[in-house]
Amino acid sequence: MPEHSLGSYWQAALEGADYIEPDLGLTKDGHLIVNHNEYLGETTNIARIPELAHLKSNKTWVYDVDGREKTVYNEWFVADLTLEQIRMLRINQASEYTWRPQHFNGYFGILTFEEYLQVVRNVTIELGRPFGVIPELKSPTLYNRGRPYDRYFEDRAILTLEHYGWANITRWINRDQHIDLRLSAKLRPLGAAVLGPSVWQSFDMDSARYLAQHTDVPVVALVEQLPWAFTPAGLDRLAEFAKILSTWKDIFVVGPEAYLRHYNITWDEKDIEQMGGFIAPKDLVREAHSRGIELSPYTFYDSRQDMAYMCQDDDVESKSKFCPKSKAEELFYFFDMGVDYMFVENIVEASTLRLQYDNQLTQVA
Repeated sequence: MPEHSLGSYWQAALEGADYIEPDLGLTKDGHLIVNHNEYLGETTNIARIPELAHLKSNKTWVYDVDGREKTVYNEWFVADLTLEQIRMLRINQASEYTWRPQHFNGYFGILTFEEYLQVVRNVTIELGRPFGVIPELKSPTLYNRGRPYDRYFEDRAILTLEHYGWANITRWINRDQHIDLRLSAKLRPLGAAVLGPSVWQSFDMDSARYLAQHTDVPVVALVEQLPWAFTPAGLDRLAEFAKILSTWKDIFVVGPEAYLRHYNITWDEKDIEQMGGFIAPKDLVREAHSRGIELSPYTFYDSRQDMAYMCQDDDVESKSKFCPKSKAEELFYFFDMGVDYMFVENIVEASTLRLQYDNQLTQVA
């Protein structure tokens, strides 16, 4: 199914996912919508809609607390379209995933955050089991640009999640700025069903801290290119607001230093030394757990896709002295390590391998 569609969310539920993830953006007229990227060209038919052609542009925004910028050229951005214009689009399968079925291209429209929450509520009732919601607020600095105040995007998401019963607000929010937020007055009765847990996600540590301070919902700190975060003192800092640390899986294999150098991320050697130095891959789980932080590496792809580890390149040394050669080797390595959660793309495959691991099933020639 095309990602972040009605069909893909039902498929995830039917396949037994514990959490169903939406990535959130904010339209020009203030509607929260679900789309993986801040732009729409890769996974929708927008390029074939002439009346939206004039909205193609370039954008640059700051995407992390260390001030790094991201620039995207010649794209249609969610922040430049109204919800009415978003409703014109149909979702397509990302073309790079050639093994994924193309049959469902054009069947689904882009969901609002409210519609996503209604879907999860419905599958909870229909299937008789809870599913967690785990919204990621994409690029808050971009979506808060030109808004009434600098946490408008976050508060919009908080108020919506609260309305659907997945959050309690713990600090004052300026509700007067959101009187135009029209949320459904009728919610389908749960009956005997129970809502699953909720978790926020963000790569923006200031936004993540804000979400933690203003709700009772745990926060996932998405960290990939912040050197300080992979030190003992850095984990202490994250523990002030984050319950879960989620980072790219390679860091658990080659180690933070090799990973960061590979992507030309620089740091002050003295600062890192004063913060306790980089934590070795084998110690990441222990160090995080000792601070009350759970770990959720990403992303574990379908076995038909390259696993995308740096250690697969001959010139990169793995600090763990390990480099997976199969999906089973990959997942078993992380199961042995003791990570708490995993972001996976093929739920059935990952679940089956987990059963094999739990039951210590071995192949007999």
